[in-house]
Amino acid sequence: MKTNDTIPVARPLPGSLVRRGAFSLVEILVVVGLLSVIILGLVAMFSQTQRAFRLGLAQVDVLESGRAVTDMMTRELSQMAPSRSSNAVNFYVYLTNRTLPALPPYKFLKQDLPGNPAPLRTNLIEELYFLTKENQTWTGIGYYVSGADGGVGTLYRYASNAFFGQNPADLFNGYNRTLNDALNRNVFTNLNRIVDGVVHLKVRAYNPDGRWISTNNLLNAVVLEPRFALTAAGESELYRFTSNVVPAFVELELGVLEERAIVRARTITDPQSRSNYLAREAGRVHLFRFRVPVRNVDSTAYR
Repeated sequence: MKTNDTIPVARPLPGSLVRRGAFSLVEILVVVGLLSVIILGLVAMFSQTQRAFRLGLAQVDVLESGRAVTDMMTRELSQMAPSRSSNAVNFYVYLTNRTLPALPPYKFLKQDLPGNPAPLRTNLIEELYFLTKENQTWTGIGYYVSGADGGVGTLYRYASNAFFGQNPADLFNGYNRTLNDALNRNVFTNLNRIVDGVVHLKVRAYNPDGRWISTNNLLNAVVLEPRFALTAAGESELYRFTSNVVPAFVELELGVLEERAIVRARTITDPQSRSNYLAREAGRVHLFRFRVPVRNVDSTAYR
């Protein structure tokens, strides 16, 4: 008869204590400290990622709208045509924004350049009007920045047609009436909103030799020096071309502010405080610059 040998198992006696392993207070504090460092690092990383995403999204929006505006203006300016009428305006640029009195001392917004605070960049606000022709139809096109007396405004586009037999001079008169209605009565009929956040719009005209037209050396062309010597030194205050004169090239600069800076600026009610804020936000301004050749330039006007 076989017997099975069994190994006796030691069992704790009732009421006896069992010693088990555990973390010490120092070890717990070390683990908590490491976890805190890791969490803080992840939060900082996510915060920077979110900030970069927002900045990139804002820049994409501004660049997209800026490119759309410049493409449209490039196409239209290239189709400019002379009316060959002494009382019809072919090309018109005025330096002073209509929302402000044309009296000295008029000061445009100046901004510190990133990384180089001097010299300051002077942002100009100009309005633009020109004639185009398709078959027998004249079209007067204008661009006007409204509300820029606070340093940042909205770009509007004007367009009106004169059909065969009508005098194209009436188009410029209609342009002036439309802008005066927008200023005096806040009526924006025949003005289409294009883009917000415009802080800079400057236009220059060039002759067929590529030289900047800055003096009255052409027949049927008026170019005025600025009356505001301390604000727009070296720029032309007014272009007014009639008859057969149109510029051979038009150079245009457009500065657009990012959306977050626009919202912040519009919450500042004091004009001087708003100007001081915008002066520090040059890094949020996207500048678009392009030169457009005019197809229908009459070279005899420059002889």
